[in-house]
Amino acid sequence: MRIPPPLPVDARDAEILREWVESNLAGAAAVRRARIVLLAAAGRGTASIADELGCSKQTVITWRERYRAEGIAGLRDAPRSGRPSTVDAAAVIGRTLAPPPPRLGAPRWTTRLLGAELGISNVAVANVWRSWGVLPDAGGRVRLDTEPVLDGAVGAVVGLHLAPPVRVLALLWSEPAGGPEAVVPVPKRPGIGTRLAELDLGPGGDPGGLAAFLDRTEALSEPPALLADAAGADAALLADRAARSGAAVHAVPADLSWTRMVRVVCVLAGATAVGGDSVRALRAALAAHVPGAPFSWVTQTAAAQP
Repeated sequence: MRIPPPLPVDARDAEILREWVESNLAGAAAVRRARIVLLAAAGRGTASIADELGCSKQTVITWRERYRAEGIAGLRDAPRSGRPSTVDAAAVIGRTLAPPPPRLGAPRWTTRLLGAELGISNVAVANVWRSWGVLPDAGGRVRLDTEPVLDGAVGAVVGLHLAPPVRVLALLWSEPAGGPEAVVPVPKRPGIGTRLAELDLGPGGDPGGLAAFLDRTEALSEPPALLADAAGADAALLADRAARSGAAVHAVPADLSWTRMVRVVCVLAGATAVGGDSVRALRAALAAHVPGAPFSWVTQTAAAQP
């Protein structure tokens, strides 16, 4: 059987496609198309790629040739009749969380710069940033559009409480030590993907659960920042306990997605080895969750010693 020659893929495209595959932010369809192209670039044959990815040979041929003809833009969904073309928001966010490559000579992403890099409009980039609550600043750091703005280097995720209608993520700040070379590239950082949205938390409600969760976070080695989606008495309890313990509460506006922000926080935390370990610990706790019950987890490794 004739095996086609390796598919020519330039280094910039390969970097973007690896981010789609490994960042935990790209959608399943985009990930499969990226893997097809990367495997074809490595010289794998059509049948071999189809077997590995569990798709048809024609699917492999279609996306390999679409990339050959149109580049990365060809891997995106074609516009449907009568409807505007879609933008892969996960790919935009994944790219935003990594600084611009040196070849661009820019310290931070702008909507026009990132739009040109991804082959979409600057308006599309701005819309994605707005819907995810992402605010790249002049120093190259990514802030989150909470109240007040969540602005700092995420060191680790240390707690998560889910008992509808209240949701709270606890995190610690930490500037990466060792210079830029110590920062883990975005494609290699752990994430939590869609795990939060898929959890079965039962009918909701957990009297006393939030107070117990906050008791445990107060035993951490330092006061955490709390990324909160809460209202009424729960919000009042968060504010009161934060004022007592020195924790900072960052409320997610009603028009933004708390779950999306948590996904971004976890990728940001994975910039260091310690932060990455904390995300993996959270993933393990989520995997062990008993369906039909609220979820409440606080790390043990960051707790103050008695």
